[in-house]
Amino acid sequence: MIIIVFFRRKKEAIEVRRRIVLTKQITNSVITYAKSWHPNEGILILQGKKDKNVIRITGLIIPPFSTHGPYYSGFPVYELPFDLSYIGTVHSHPSRSNKPSLEDLNHFFGLVSLIICYPYEVEDIAAFDRNGNNIDLETE
Repeated sequence: MIIIVFFRRKKEAIEVRRRIVLTKQITNSVITYAKSWHPNEGILILQGKKDKNVIRITGLIIPPFSTHGPYYSGFPVYELPFDLSYIGTVHSHPSRSNKPSLEDLNHFFGLVSLIICYPYEVEDIAAFDRNGNNIDLETE
């Protein structure tokens, strides 16, 4: 008995990159909030909409009962009102690094995390996914 087995080639995976779009008003608000909390970290909740691979940030929320310090910022998630428009968080790093720490990744909230580092300018903002991978960031 002869058995013939046909193998198909796998279709090549097309890498589709997510991108984040911030308005000028949102960008300026994030910068102002980070500067106002310096030398402590500040944290905000991002509101937005996801359309295929584009995440558009439309609003910022100051989380209730948030805590701030030189090396941490956070908030109790259970105190948030239910809202499906929450898309992630943005927080500041008083240092010159906008890379997520292990603590940042362990307390990830939503689809995206933005980090802005000192001196808190537009080019100091970076976006990351749950695994700490960079996401393209655009400002309009």
